[in-house]
Amino acid sequence: MNPRRIVSGIVVGASIAACASFAFAHEFSSAGKCTFAKRPPLVLKGDQIQGFCKFDHDTQSFAGSPADQARCLLNPVEPVGRLGPPLDALPASIAERVGKSVDLPAQAALAALLRDRGATEDLVATLAQPVSHAHDNDPLSRPATYMVFHDTSTPNYRTQPWPVSIDDDPKINNLSRYECSNDIERAHVFINRGGKIFLAHDFSVPWRATKFESAKNFGSALKGLFLHVELIQPRRALKSYGRRNDFLAPTPGFSQAQYDSLALVYTVASRRAGFWMIPAFHSVLDEGIRNKHDDPQNFDLAQFAQSLDALIGELRTRTAAADAESQSRKSD
Repeated sequence: MNPRRIVSGIVVGASIAACASFAFAHEFSSAGKCTFAKRPPLVLKGDQIQGFCKFDHDTQSFAGSPADQARCLLNPVEPVGRLGPPLDALPASIAERVGKSVDLPAQAALAALLRDRGATEDLVATLAQPVSHAHDNDPLSRPATYMVFHDTSTPNYRTQPWPVSIDDDPKINNLSRYECSNDIERAHVFINRGGKIFLAHDFSVPWRATKFESAKNFGSALKGLFLHVELIQPRRALKSYGRRNDFLAPTPGFSQAQYDSLALVYTVASRRAGFWMIPAFHSVLDEGIRNKHDDPQNFDLAQFAQSLDALIGELRTRTAAADAESQSRKSD
């Protein structure tokens, strides 16, 4: 698959009938070769080795059931990377599915939806491929189980006011600024505020994007266990932390189109994994590690769950219609 592609955002749920037009997938030129500052090898100590949600390095999973893990890993994130009060409960649409195959869409229905959204056949064909595996894609290791949600925290307007409409601003939503000609993007997927999706690395590619995964203690054991999605979110400087910080996020943090596209990306990855993946926040994974990130800010879990429910509902309708058409042909 050629990863240099933007796929249109989707409109799900009640808005489908009102908005039936979608842009095509299209390719774009890279912004150029990317370079990132080298950092000294990170060595975790004490409780950092297990992390906030108690990672077991033998089983390569966090403590508790998949729903317990998701509830911990989706602990709300506050400015400056502080964690807020733990979740009392997950939205039902996540709690009832995570870690299970219940309601996973049929591959044919999902393929048809992707084609309708402008996906090319090489992208649709990846639905039949597995996701990455831990230990740098060792096929005998645990398959990718966790999907990590990030925000880009860029561009940073510092002390300047927000643009009039951050969801439509071309500077904010230019996905090509995250594309590297040397293929070292920091996530598998990037989603802008209009819902367009940049596929940087296929889900079969093992990748690391957090301090926890990259710690020297673990070698390559965690490489391939996590998939990563970046949501474009600009930032401003938060008072009392200097004018160069990027701690202030907009409210709301993300657009409806982003949640809808995130639901599609999550569903595609889960279909390929064979179970609903366990979602996680970047900041929670790196909790307790010095200079940890503070993303994603202002993530509305209920809104994401609604987008997921709407998408699953549409896929059910598509499957039922296809089954009915098949039965009709047989009776003829």
